[in-house]
Amino acid sequence: MSKLPPISLLARRMAPTHMAPAFTLAWTLVLLIVSFYPFSEWHYAGQPLLEFYFYPLPYYFTVFDNAVNVLAYVPLGAGLLLCMRPRWGRLLLAVLGGTLLSAGVEFIQQFQPDRIASNLDIISNACGSLIGATAALLLSGRRWQRFWLVFRHSHFAGGRWVEWGLVWLVFWFITQFDPSQPFLGVVVEPADLPQVFETPFADPKLQLRLLEAGGVMLNLLGVALYVSVLMKHTWQGPQAMRRVLAAGLLVKLAFAGMLLKPAKFFAWVNSSVLFGALAGALLLVLLWRLQRRWRALLGLLSLALASLVSWLWPLSPQLSATLPLFRWQYGHLLHFNGLSGIITDLWPYVAMLVLIGVLVSPRDPQDI
Repeated sequence: MSKLPPISLLARRMAPTHMAPAFTLAWTLVLLIVSFYPFSEWHYAGQPLLEFYFYPLPYYFTVFDNAVNVLAYVPLGAGLLLCMRPRWGRLLLAVLGGTLLSAGVEFIQQFQPDRIASNLDIISNACGSLIGATAALLLSGRRWQRFWLVFRHSHFAGGRWVEWGLVWLVFWFITQFDPSQPFLGVVVEPADLPQVFETPFADPKLQLRLLEAGGVMLNLLGVALYVSVLMKHTWQGPQAMRRVLAAGLLVKLAFAGMLLKPAKFFAWVNSSVLFGALAGALLLVLLWRLQRRWRALLGLLSLALASLVSWLWPLSPQLSATLPLFRWQYGHLLHFNGLSGIITDLWPYVAMLVLIGVLVSPRDPQDI
């Protein structure tokens, strides 16, 4: 029996991935949504439209806001550079692209009463684009490209929808930034705020516990099956699911330690969350061996039902109830958790769209 060629040779014959454009587009949309949210109360203040570009520096400065502005554009700079063909000047073009996007965003923010158009923000965003583009340039050599191709085609299924799914999986980790939201939970119960709601149960708390546990179970199933669908082989699913969920939990704990007061570190953990997670894990033991299309269908159904649970949740979360949990100031939390909250709202719907794409796309005979 002849020896198979090395996988590095096979990788050269494989089609290049399109994850960089997918990630760049997704991250740009997220930046635009976060920058203009909540898209209301637009008005013109009457000041010269281009005046803020020439304000003396620093006109408006806070360490936290400017650090966030730098970090937010690091992925954009990296993505823009990786979208371009290897040629001279792409570093400059990537930084220019991030800077122009920032300048446009700041211009439009003049018409929002709760935003401050700042030329310093443009400089911070440009620095973030430069950092990201430089890092991507250093890691975009042939050796790293070959490593990525080998890793991509040996671990993940083929197809454009899978690549979009991998990109959107990265955004799932951002949904774990808010520690007041339970891990894999779809509901938030305000503390010490009695709210009246109708319930078919004699004990109103029973309805809350069932919805909370059911939401965690369905979310766990949806995320885990979503991950398993992206893998090339069925046997790779359990390990991938464990690693993704463990990494998500570590992100949740890290941000809980950074944002929450020490006494509230595990405020998001309760018996309903644990029970729902256990039930979801037991169901995964039975489901992970199913064919890819069945797993995609069940993952789609789980995410849809998890979204339904969030709609059925009768209590309204209020900032005054969760603010005492945090050690950060209100303004910092508003901007920091805004990104997490928006992606949390969008994530299940985009994930369902990816799973639908996997269901309707032709099956790759190399994927088992």
